[in-house]
Amino acid sequence: MKKSSVLILQFFTLTFAHNITKTEVFVIHIKPSLFNWTYEGNPDQFVYQPSLLHSPDLPSWINYYYSNHHHTGYLYGVPPDSLHTDVKIEIVALNRQNYDTRHQIITIHVNEKSHPAKNEVHLKIDNLNVEDMFDFERVERLKNVFRRSLWKESGKDMHVTFLASAVQLGARLPPNPNEGEGVVVRIGSRAHLSTELIKLQKEVKPLWRHTSCPRDFKRTTVERFFRDAGFALDWCAFRLIEDSSSAMGHHSSSTEKLEKLSNLEASSHWRAFSADDIPERSYSNEFAVTILLPLFIFTVLSLMLSFILCFHHEAIDDRHSEEFLDNIFHICTDYFSSREFINHTPTHEIISHYAALNRTSHSQKSYSTACLSPELVSRSHTESPTLGARGIHCRPSPPPYVRPKFKPGL
Repeated sequence: MKKSSVLILQFFTLTFAHNITKTEVFVIHIKPSLFNWTYEGNPDQFVYQPSLLHSPDLPSWINYYYSNHHHTGYLYGVPPDSLHTDVKIEIVALNRQNYDTRHQIITIHVNEKSHPAKNEVHLKIDNLNVEDMFDFERVERLKNVFRRSLWKESGKDMHVTFLASAVQLGARLPPNPNEGEGVVVRIGSRAHLSTELIKLQKEVKPLWRHTSCPRDFKRTTVERFFRDAGFALDWCAFRLIEDSSSAMGHHSSSTEKLEKLSNLEASSHWRAFSADDIPERSYSNEFAVTILLPLFIFTVLSLMLSFILCFHHEAIDDRHSEEFLDNIFHICTDYFSSREFINHTPTHEIISHYAALNRTSHSQKSYSTACLSPELVSRSHTESPTLGARGIHCRPSPPPYVRPKFKPGL
């Protein structure tokens, strides 16, 4: 009985209610005390997993963030105008020391905003994280900058209408991990925009062509107000929004994403997507460009080069080179025939044979003794001085060298 009662108490759920207002940022803290646990100094002891009741994920307008610095989970967001029902959030908690699992159900009552904001100021703060804006005192310091200096008419109903991490909206992480990731905030009110805010927007308007300004990129006339309060603003993202629905002038990419997030259709149930909703992409064009096109160009160039080397060579007429090659062929044939003749013929017959050739053919005088074999040359010196002196001239003269003519200016 005791074990069964312990199990029943362990999984027994309590319902906690929170009241939030439309078009205004809310923050719900998730601490170990919510599950009757005590924090024991281990920052990684507890893990929380929030989701919509009977659904695998949170609604699109609710975000979850766990702060390692405060060891607390935060549910934050802005309920849209189209939401008319209460929302139940189920939170599953895990204690990593003893693997104890508990869960709680939080009911969020959404109330209508009696006086919603008509005008808003869009800010991007570089030196803070989204968890820093969960501090009530820091948010009040930011509001006081506008209440006392820039937007004095909004002191009665000023409230935060949007809050998101700059990294979540597409910004890059800072190079230094110790610096803040950046946070995007909107402050709204029903009051008209002051002349100070309009002048400030005209002052920073030339910076709108930049998506993001480096820190200390631009010092404005009101920089001291924010620096004294502990805020370093990105003036490239500064905007004034009238009537809470349309922004003035140009918009940066981050502002467009904020508009999409704020206009998402609210639903109390998570709707799963089907396989037909996943977009399909054909890679045939990429395959043709990366493989087939280079292969086609390589084939065409190879054919052109082959045509130039093969067919153009036949049209070249070089008479001296052809004559030189023909003489080399005859030299080789005469050389081998002369060796057979020398080996099988007496010396006096060889002498008389080449003497007759010298008398009948004048062209043989251009030959040299290089074609004679060493045996014939030695025998000619010993047996016939006349043959050794005259020799057998069988080496052709190479083609004459023609010096190219250079044209002036090349």
